Amino acid sequence: MPEDHDTSKTDGRLSSLRTGLARTSPKRLRILTLGRSFLWQLVLPRVVVLLTWALLNTVVVLPMRLLYALVLIDALLLLWQARCFLRSADAHIRDTGHLAPVWGGYLAILFAGFATVTLWWDAILIATAPVEPDYAEQERLAREALYDLSITPDGRRLIFAGEIPHGLTRRIEAMMEDAPALREVALSGPGGLIYEARGVARLIRERALDTVAEGTCASACTLIFAAGRQRRLATEGALGFHAYALDFPGGLPQVDLDREQARDRAFLIEQGISAGFADRLFATASSDLWMPDSDELRREGVLTRP
Repeated sequence: MPEDHDTSKTDGRLSSLRTGLARTSPKRLRILTLGRSFLWQLVLPRVVVLLTWALLNTVVVLPMRLLYALVLIDALLLLWQARCFLRSADAHIRDTGHLAPVWGGYLAILFAGFATVTLWWDAILIATAPVEPDYAEQERLAREALYDLSITPDGRRLIFAGEIPHGLTRRIEAMMEDAPALREVALSGPGGLIYEARGVARLIRERALDTVAEGTCASACTLIFAAGRQRRLATEGALGFHAYALDFPGGLPQVDLDREQARDRAFLIEQGISAGFADRLFATASSDLWMPDSDELRREGVLTRP
C-alpha cells in the first residue's frame, strides 16, 4: 500500500507539471512569435533596405522613372512588414494582454517609416538637383564666356569677337570642320594668348580663308588677321599693334620674348607685310597701341582688299 500511495503522488505531480506546461508553453510560443516577427519581418529587412537607399544616394543619381519604381516597391514592402507585425501584435495582445512589447514595435514602425521617407526624399532631391560641372568644365565655360563665336546661317563666315583664351583653336577647328563652305573669318577683340592666335592663324592659312576686321582687332588678334588670304577692313574696322608682353611680373625663364617676336615677324613678312612695318610693330611698347590708318595698312601690305 505505501508503494501505491507514493505512485499516486508521483502521478499527481506529473499531471500538475503537464498542466503547467500546457498553460505556459502557448504563451511563450506567442511571445517568441512576436519577437521573431519584429526581428525577421520588420527590423532586419528594413535595415537592409535603409542601408541600400543610403548607399544609392551616396554613389549614384537614379533616373526618375527607376527612382519612382523603387519607391513604389519599397512602399509596398513597408506596408507588408507593418501588416505582418500588426497581425503578430494582435495575437500577442489577445493571448497575453501585454501591451509594452507591442507599443515598442509600433514605435519601431513609425521610426522605420520616417527614416524610409527621408531617404526617398533625399533620392528625389539628388535626382532633380541641377548637375554642376566639374572644375575643368567650369574653367572651359569661363573661358568661352570671354568671346562670342558663331557661323552665319549660310556657312560662309565665321564671326569671332572677344578675347583669345586657352582652347580657342580647338573650338574653332571643330566649327570649321562642320562648315565646309566657310570662306571668311570676321574678327574683333583686344587680343589674348599668342600661342592660341598662332593656332587659329594656322587653321586660316590651311583653309586659305579671307579675314576682315569688323571692329577693333588689336594685339594677338592682328596675328590671326594677318593669316588671311585676302585681308580687309569693314566700315568700323581698325587694327592695333604693339610688342608682346608677359602677364607674369617676374617673367618666365623658358619664354624668350625676342625669339617669339622674331618668329611672328617672319610669319608677317611671309604673309606679304613689309619688314619695316613688322619692325615698327614690335618696337611699339606693350603698354601702347599703334593704330595705323587704312592707307598705311594697304601700302605696307597688311590690307590686300579695299
